[in-house]
Amino acid sequence: MSIRKDKNITALALFGVAVIQLLVGFFGHFLYGGQMGLFDRIISFSGFIYIALGIAARWIRFPAALIGAILYAAFLIFQASRSVDLLMTGLIFKIPIIVLLIVAVFSASKRSPTLDGGGGV
Repeated sequence: MSIRKDKNITALALFGVAVIQLLVGFFGHFLYGGQMGLFDRIISFSGFIYIALGIAARWIRFPAALIGAILYAAFLIFQASRSVDLLMTGLIFKIPIIVLLIVAVFSASKRSPTLDGGGGV
C-alpha cells in the first residue's frame, strides 16, 4: 500500500496559511492572553477558518482560495486603518501568508476555468 501524493496545491496552500495563523495565534494567546480583546482572539485563532477553507478547496478550489485571500486582505486593511506601524509588524508571518494565498488563488484559477474549481480531489 502506498501513500498517494496530494496534488491539490490550493488546499495545501490554505492549510499552510492555517498552520502559520494557528502558530501565531497560539504564541499570541500564550504571551498576551490576558490583554487580548474579543477581536484579537478571533484573529488569533483564524487558522481554523483556513482549515475549513482547505477542506472546502477539495471540491470548490477557486471560491475557497478567493475567500481566504479576501479575508486576509480585509484583515490587512483593518490593520492599516488603525495604524501603518501595526500593518508593518509581523512581516515575517504576513509575507509567507500572502505568498501562500497568491499560490492558492493562481493554482485554483489554473486548475479549471469554471468557478467550481473543477471539483473532486
